[in-house]
Amino acid sequence: MATCIKSAELIEFGDLGTEALRKLYVEDMPLVVIIDSEGNNLYEQGRNAYLAAHNE
Repeated sequence: MATCIKSAELIEFGDLGTEALRKLYVEDMPLVVIIDSEGNNLYEQGRNAYLAAHNE
């Protein structure tokens, strides 16, 4: 994953070191979106699909 980060910009709280707020510029980073901008929640959808398939 670290190879996907092309640069990092310090935004705030630089005195906190690794806990500082940074803007990361990434390329080709594999991600899974769990909650999207429309409020769809993959955790809930997955659980509901599992329960529907196993509670017939």
